[in-house]
Amino acid sequence: QGGFLVNAELQARHNIWVAGDAASFYDIKLGRRRVEHYDHAIVSGKLAGENMTGAHNPYWHQSMFWSDLGPNIGFEAIGLTDSGLQTVAVYAKGKFNDEGQKGDSDGNREQKDAVPISNSNVLKEKTSETRPTTDNKNAYNKGVVFYLKDNRVVGVVLWNIFNRIPIARKIIKDQQVITDFQELAKLFNIHQD
Repeated sequence: QGGFLVNAELQARHNIWVAGDAASFYDIKLGRRRVEHYDHAIVSGKLAGENMTGAHNPYWHQSMFWSDLGPNIGFEAIGLTDSGLQTVAVYAKGKFNDEGQKGDSDGNREQKDAVPISNSNVLKEKTSETRPTTDNKNAYNKGVVFYLKDNRVVGVVLWNIFNRIPIARKIIKDQQVITDFQELAKLFNIHQD
């Protein structure tokens, strides 16, 4: 992991605090972590500053990260998104949108038929086609990937679903054993927008 080892209050030693990319902190829900993203740097820096003045508050925030991968693909993610974890994904069919997945000129996107996908970190099949095509009008282009540890959600990737990180943050915080991922995915409104 690297980084400077700190406690939940971001304190490395007496009167020494560490925040941002450099901190290997104790996450109250997910254990020891090091996060290298903007959201974490801002929130942990503020908390470390408050704790330097005597606040003694633990770091509770689940930081998020995001990326736009070209004009048609974007994701937001939170928690542990480690490829070594079990994953379950629920995707929705929709029309390809040349304007990107944040909505067409009218803000409309058609969604149909969600399908759950699960993996055990094994590549099942290699396809010869590696480039996305724009002629597939019913591509599964919107979905939620849940990362699991001991049957509890510890991470979430929202694929072409935006501004729903607070829902994912609550799911991780609640630490409930999940058995119906179709129902859980409905919280993210993958069949709307």
